[in-house]
Amino acid sequence: MIDLDPQCNLTRLAMGETFYQENLFSASEKTIYDVLRGVIEGGSDIDLAVRFLSVGTSGNLSLLKGDIRLSLYESVLMTAYGLAASGQPLGYFQTSAIDRFLREKGLSEQIDIFIIDTSPSLGILNEMILLGADYFVVPMLPDAFSVQGIENLGSVYERWKIQWRNTAKALAGNTQIKSVLSGDPLFIGYIVNSYNVYGRQPIADHRVWMEEIPERVKKYLSEKHCRNGLVEQSWKKPLQIVQDYGRITAKCQEFGVAIFDLDPATIADNQQGTKDNIEKSKEEFFNLSNAIVRILTDY
Repeated sequence: MIDLDPQCNLTRLAMGETFYQENLFSASEKTIYDVLRGVIEGGSDIDLAVRFLSVGTSGNLSLLKGDIRLSLYESVLMTAYGLAASGQPLGYFQTSAIDRFLREKGLSEQIDIFIIDTSPSLGILNEMILLGADYFVVPMLPDAFSVQGIENLGSVYERWKIQWRNTAKALAGNTQIKSVLSGDPLFIGYIVNSYNVYGRQPIADHRVWMEEIPERVKKYLSEKHCRNGLVEQSWKKPLQIVQDYGRITAKCQEFGVAIFDLDPATIADNQQGTKDNIEKSKEEFFNLSNAIVRILTDY
């Protein structure tokens, strides 16, 4: 997991609040800023020696910690994008820093999948992240703001891809530069999260918005950022709907564990409903991970 949100929410959730606070300014705990320091401050390149932190007990999941100083890299990108768009090698070098790190790290450490968490903004940092990605998933809430935002998101993504293809990527053919962002990530689906339930079904207010989502996803995301047989599959239904589990989620953040690994005894009342919700979360996230893996296998 790669935390590329300057607010570092993924890091806090994955490592637990106590660990996060105790290691916030630790020199021994490396972050994404340490990876990019040479590019941001100048004079060197990405640091491939930065190690990930193990998460959980499976041995198959690790984290590259986020850093509030990631916003400094965003400032570098403001200039770097213009340089790349005019075919300048320095621009390609700076805009591809995260992408180069992940691809080289993936090969050297045999990492199968990088899951990147970003902020919800449409700034230059997220633009470069998206242009370097192979796939992307859009999480959304069942409300008016998310439904209205689908059009904006799809249109902005389309503009980013076209501009990159017509400038930086086109001009790269005239140089020896190999570190050029591919600029064509595949939209594989969406997740509806934080819905509330009544009688084991989403409440009426949320159902109304959930019914509007597919057609807008089809028009602004699937038809613009999908291809082949995945187009219809990506909008007809979400990859998964994930319930709002209320205070259970807060306990997960406190202890730094996934909701499906949480011990019900840590919840004050420890009632049957709490146990049922934890079991339900296991099913939801199991189905979500399976859906994503199936698509990555096929596409």
